[in-house]
Amino acid sequence: MNWRKYKSLSPQDKRDESYYIIGLDIGNDSSGIAFYNLATNAPETIDLSGGYGKPSIPTAVQYIEDTSEWVFGEYAVLNRGAGTEITLDSLVERLGSFDHIDIGRRSLSMASVLGLFIKEILGNVRSINPKAEIVGIVATVPAYFSEQAYDEFTRAFKFAGYEKELIALVPDRECVLAHYYKNPPQKEERALLLDFGARELRGGLYSINSTTITSMSSLFNDQISMTQINNDIANFFETLVLKEVSKDKPLGTGQLHQLREQVTAFSYQHRDMLFQKNIRVKPIRMYFNFTYPPFQQTISNAQIQELIRPYARRFNAFIKDVIEKSISNTTLTTKDVDRVLCVGGGFEMLWAREAVSTMFTQVNFYKSPKIVTCEGAATVAAQALGISEAGTPLTLEDTHQLTWDIGLSDGKNFLPLVERNVFWWQTHPQKLILINQEITGKLDLNLCMRIDTALQSIASIQLRALPHRPKGTTRLGIGFRFISNTEAVVTIRDMGFGDLFPQTDYVREVPIRIDTENINLGG
Repeated sequence: MNWRKYKSLSPQDKRDESYYIIGLDIGNDSSGIAFYNLATNAPETIDLSGGYGKPSIPTAVQYIEDTSEWVFGEYAVLNRGAGTEITLDSLVERLGSFDHIDIGRRSLSMASVLGLFIKEILGNVRSINPKAEIVGIVATVPAYFSEQAYDEFTRAFKFAGYEKELIALVPDRECVLAHYYKNPPQKEERALLLDFGARELRGGLYSINSTTITSMSSLFNDQISMTQINNDIANFFETLVLKEVSKDKPLGTGQLHQLREQVTAFSYQHRDMLFQKNIRVKPIRMYFNFTYPPFQQTISNAQIQELIRPYARRFNAFIKDVIEKSISNTTLTTKDVDRVLCVGGGFEMLWAREAVSTMFTQVNFYKSPKIVTCEGAATVAAQALGISEAGTPLTLEDTHQLTWDIGLSDGKNFLPLVERNVFWWQTHPQKLILINQEITGKLDLNLCMRIDTALQSIASIQLRALPHRPKGTTRLGIGFRFISNTEAVVTIRDMGFGDLFPQTDYVREVPIRIDTENINLGG
């Protein structure tokens, strides 16, 4: 049913037990699903594992060429390297580049492959009720998504056959906050949200009152991610295995490829063992049964601590940065944080939980990170569809992610210096511009913001004492650096033009203030 049609039903008709409101968290590493239980007025997770292990499943799709069969989740990961199958993972990260892959003599887009995965996951709703009818879906998206990625993700739902049921794509952090703050706090508090995911470690500091959530800080570090840690673990195991199996003679290219696929599957099955308390008490013995002959190897806590040490160091520094690099008028410390919410697969590792617990006292760790996000998405969906018991959603005010471009305009052309969807605190690379006019010492530049196709002037930059040069021989380096979400500095440097006009030491720094009252900074 179209979600708009469901929303227009009477409150009594909405309570039909065959109607399902869905929250979906399709992560780069794993995925989860929840529904809003109309009887209890609360979200509930649907166990995708069938009652075994974690309720989420890996975001992985595999095509078996021999049988023309598609398999998903755990089976796609564990069956890797068994034959001529094609295994696809990190599907979310690939969105936005319009990638295609040749499968079964067909060229399939990543959006269509992800659509197959979404269709498979949503099929689990019928395991609860064979007569189930999905009437609304809210799916989470990561904060790094580009406009192209949004478009492809939306197309994936069309391929899955759920385009009309999709209410919205909502940033995952909003879903986590919606899950925890079902009831607004009685007094204003600051919450630190940490998401240790497959792609990166993200952190956000928020001020929450009875009606509004205001973003005070938003940072990420792509040098700390579960993908990198998993790769390091797989390389760790691969080194052990290669040392053992290549003692007599080196492996051929085909053998080496197959062994690496098997090590990847082994690493996925056994990586959690490396971060449990048991390994701190005594070393663990691991049995590598996919080699011939099979062998055992002892793994010590010291080996694992050595592997994880650089991540732990960056982790602690990152949390400090999130708190200090806020838009607050006062300097904040860990003591100013009232609540810490930790989600993401990284917090399944003991060292990450201990690092946060050492800094803060009021910490919420979610046993399965996918539960809180998909249940939060289900809550947002219920609120959007007018289920009154779901409460009124808090409004998130974000002054960190830009919804417009900043650049230079000559009236006809526009050179972007900072592009939309980035965060103001990110490092923005210097841009080079060639001035197509004679320079006799002065030059005026028009700094603008671009909303869709409309331009709005921010400042006129007047350059004086520039080197005198003929037309087309003045090359400038333009840098744009935010000091806060309302203040920035434009840096202009003379870059020279070959040997004929060498670079000079000309540098001009121009402070810029952005009028936040007249410019939409929401993201």
